[in-house]
Parts: sequence; structure tokens; C-alpha cells
Amino acid sequence: MLVLKPALIKIDNREALLTPEDKNLVEIARKVNINIPAPCLKNQRKRGCCRACLVEINGQSAYACSTKPTAGMVVTVRRKDLDEVRKKAIKDFKLQVKPAVNPACYCG
Repeated sequence: MLVLKPALIKIDNREALLTPEDKNLVEIARKVNINIPAPCLKNQRKRGCCRACLVEINGQSAYACSTKPTAGMVVTVRRKDLDEVRKKAIKDFKLQVKPAVNPACYCG
């Protein structure tokens, strides 16, 4: 008898069940009540351009908005250094998209 194991991902020590519809880590994190900021997704800009969704996946830095979740991933979102990078990235992104400050958005 074939027994299928659910595809799971661990985000900040919380397990989330993967579904085929899951497009990125931002969506999966929401399922377990973890917020990963992703203004480029919200504003329909090039994915990863704002750098606000930086996370660590299995020890490697990656952007949550453009990373397709796969079973067995171990994702770290909340850590002091990652929080500081995201905070600065959001501040820079807000300045970048304000027309009075900088009319050109480098996100593409």
C-alpha cells in the first residue's frame, strides 16, 4: 500500500503544508501567520527588486517573493540581521517610488 506523506516546509519553526497553487514563500508564510514584506509583489513590480523579502533558506540568502516553495525547505524569516536588512530595504523602496523624490523606479 502506497502512503503519501504531506509536503511540508518549516518557516521559523512552524510547519506549513504545501499545495500546488503556492507560488512563493510569501504566500506560504501567510498560512502560518508570518508576515514577509513584499512591496514589489503588492505594487506589481519586478520580483525581488525591493529586497524587502530577504530570508534564509537552508542557510542561503534568497528573496521570498521569487522563490517557489519545495518540500523540506527550512526558512528563517525573523532574525535580527535579516530584520535590519528588510527594514532598510523597505525604507529605500519607499523613497524610490515617491515621484517627488525620484521619478524613476529602478525596479523595472
